[in-house]
Amino acid sequence: MKKSHPSMMRRLVALSAAGLLTLTACGGSDSDTEASDTTAVAADSSAADIAAARVTKYLQTVTDLDLGEAPTSVPEGKTVFYIACSVAVCAEIQVGVEAAAAALGWNFKTISHQDTPETVAAAFDAAIAAKPDVVLTSGNPREWFADQLATLKSMNIPVVSWSLPESYEPGDGIAANILSADDYYFYGVLMADYAVTNSPNKNIRFVGLPVFPVLSLVQQGFNDEIAAICPDCKVETQEVAIADIGVNLPGQIVSALQADPTLDFIVYAFGGMLYGVPDALDAAGLTSQAKAVSQAGGPMNFDFIKSGRHQTGEVALASELLGWRAIDMAVSLLSGGSISKAPASENIAGHADIGLNGLPLQILQADTIDDPTKLWPGVVGFQDKFLARWGK
Repeated sequence: MKKSHPSMMRRLVALSAAGLLTLTACGGSDSDTEASDTTAVAADSSAADIAAARVTKYLQTVTDLDLGEAPTSVPEGKTVFYIACSVAVCAEIQVGVEAAAAALGWNFKTISHQDTPETVAAAFDAAIAAKPDVVLTSGNPREWFADQLATLKSMNIPVVSWSLPESYEPGDGIAANILSADDYYFYGVLMADYAVTNSPNKNIRFVGLPVFPVLSLVQQGFNDEIAAICPDCKVETQEVAIADIGVNLPGQIVSALQADPTLDFIVYAFGGMLYGVPDALDAAGLTSQAKAVSQAGGPMNFDFIKSGRHQTGEVALASELLGWRAIDMAVSLLSGGSISKAPASENIAGHADIGLNGLPLQILQADTIDDPTKLWPGVVGFQDKFLARWGK
């Protein structure tokens, strides 16, 4: 079994602030909107039919963006300040932010931090000193920069974030939370559907990383959906620590498969958790026993899928496109408007914010991954679609 490389472990730990995860609970998304729970099993439909229909929907290649109402105007000469976390996905998002700002002729400034309370606060202090027109940042715990957030609010400088375990419009100094608590909840729902659809034995294992609140939301969505669509499924939940990834987890998966030959599907709360697992399965001769799905993974996961090594599906995140969407939010805010909302993509009671960001969502499989070494664009040519939206 391979041991994890120290830099890989640092990357996984730092993903708490990468726009995918966050370290402490900052509150969830509650809605008074009444909606029918689409996870309920209809009397004339089997659980498998309900799960398969949703999976079929999200296996389709996304070709267009529905971002809601376009900005009425695009202000000129604005300055955007991007506070970047320390890992690769924040750099990927920055590519989108910087390119979108350049396309508008805006000024771009950035600073990075090390995903600690002290360095995050210092990065926000630098943003305040720069007096930009808008600040963009990933989902670090709100309390790490609460004082600076209050200062920015007093300066009328809007903040756009993503991956806080909060609503789409959190308030209290944060205008928009592009990846909301409800979005993460739905990732769990969708992975439950995919697992039920692709598990002949209906014997499924969920591997969670509950230290991160947004991944606890993924786990909650998975559990709720399984209970609704497949109450007779055999489901085991395994919760691991960040230090287990690439070290203990691969062997634990091997042991679980050896102990139960009917176990045929594994759901990982986050794509990075698969590090080292296919190698361990190969060594134990278990590669063909169980398939897998994860969310917010990258080229490592795409390679596993393309080469048929354990993983078959990935609920994908379009990181560069996320950067452009953040600038799109800024355009709306700085032109005197409110943040735009796409129509909710799902109708699940108590989770009204699913898909309001308009970001593409797709389950990638081997046939929809052209080049596993590249990031998923979400929508081919998305840059031109944003430019058209801005009248450029």
